[in-house]
Amino acid sequence: MKKIVTKKTHYEQINLALGYINRNYGTDMRVDELASISGYSIFHFHRIFKSITGESVNEYLKNTRLEKASNLLLYNQHKKIETIALECGFATGTGFSNAFKKRFEMTPKDWRRVGFESVDYATDEAFENISIESPKIVNMPILFILYMRTYGYKSDMSEIWNRLYAWSEETEVLEKEHKFIGLFHNHPFTLPYDRARYLACINTDAEVYRSGEVGRCRIMNGKFAKFSFKVTHEELYKLMHFCYTKWLSDSGYELRNFPSYVEYKNPSNLLSNDILDIDFFMPIKIIV
Repeated sequence: MKKIVTKKTHYEQINLALGYINRNYGTDMRVDELASISGYSIFHFHRIFKSITGESVNEYLKNTRLEKASNLLLYNQHKKIETIALECGFATGTGFSNAFKKRFEMTPKDWRRVGFESVDYATDEAFENISIESPKIVNMPILFILYMRTYGYKSDMSEIWNRLYAWSEETEVLEKEHKFIGLFHNHPFTLPYDRARYLACINTDAEVYRSGEVGRCRIMNGKFAKFSFKVTHEELYKLMHFCYTKWLSDSGYELRNFPSYVEYKNPSNLLSNDILDIDFFMPIKIIV
């Protein structure tokens, strides 16, 4: 029992550091600062962090910055590579380029070119019967969420959703007003992407304390392009990329480097891995 309680506590405390990293990746962060946020000594923080995430603290921070940069390179074509590097927390363009090539096996310049042109949706049979209307531009409020994190986006995401649903029933979260949300930290242009970071979330204002794998954070407010469609998990990432490449580039908007998210309007299908009725929220701002 002691080991179970300790592991549960470790998840809770490391989630505090992960949330801080994802909110402040563009700033100069120190390991002792992150250890303090989690309530550990530096020695124990390094060990526990890797046991929870599978990466060292420095690897996780660097990969988070690279993933954020990869999104901006792909979808904000008008921005200079050096500007994106600085926005994502890299001190020099050279350091960014070297780290990017080691992670993605191509230069930032090639990533921008190849990634944007890599998928020919005109000949993709999976999209023959999917129509996408122009999005509504909406201003969304802050959303408070309870979440479970997973690494690896699959064609069947029912396992994590059933786990979150069971926890939510036990804690009576579902008796309060709520919404089911999927939060995406990555927008890869090829599938499968086994290191995608995805949060299965329940939006609620209920006073429920984080517990073990279930963390608590908020989705920031702001301007979003809202698309509505019916889609499977297997098609979802391609469809998101379709929205970014086919609409964003000529819209007069650029991508805000905040995770996009979806609201699942028929959540029972999350549990059975069936067709999903989705509102997709793309974080945007006017190009100035």
